[in-house]
Amino acid sequence: MSVVEKLRDLSEVWKLFGDMPDETTLNAELTALFLGVSIKTLARYRQNGGGPPYVQYQSEDSKARNQRINYVLGDLRSWRDGYKVKNTMHAAQVRGLTFTSLSDFTELLPFWVVSKTENSRLTRQVITHVLNVNDDEFRELLSASDSEVIWISLEEAIFSDWTSAKERAIWHDIFIQHIEGLMSASCALQEKIVLKENMLSN
Repeated sequence: MSVVEKLRDLSEVWKLFGDMPDETTLNAELTALFLGVSIKTLARYRQNGGGPPYVQYQSEDSKARNQRINYVLGDLRSWRDGYKVKNTMHAAQVRGLTFTSLSDFTELLPFWVVSKTENSRLTRQVITHVLNVNDDEFRELLSASDSEVIWISLEEAIFSDWTSAKERAIWHDIFIQHIEGLMSASCALQEKIVLKENMLSN
């Protein structure tokens, strides 16, 4: 069962994330969806720090900690609010949406997509990154039967069909700015090496 299916099953009790009380506890899988990061990234946060606080329960029969990890929704809301972006320039400064190397563009991220059947053929359009929806939009997407969350790389996402050019532009701009930055850095380094070689040969 997918995370979205689990959430749909729980929606009658929790009434979706927007109506859940701050003291609600979520497992790592639901936390990853709420924050818009992968399970792997969430584990890296726990190992290296910088992520939201979490609860790790201690075994009753030993001092060792078991592997049951939970997160408190109120903590997640506070942590996530610190990473909201207003524009692409702001996005470049936000850790969760900052890309420092080309390999970052291949890391799997959660995107909302909508599936439609046209001429007996299933087509899929990217709606937005999970982080870019507020609680009301999340509620609407979750209740729609043709929308789902898939984990794809940013590279794959920006070369997919989108429902909104404006929404795609956020990720397009981040991608282009990073590529242009790498090109400038590489050109500068190449020029420096050529100058150094010329000085040594003279």
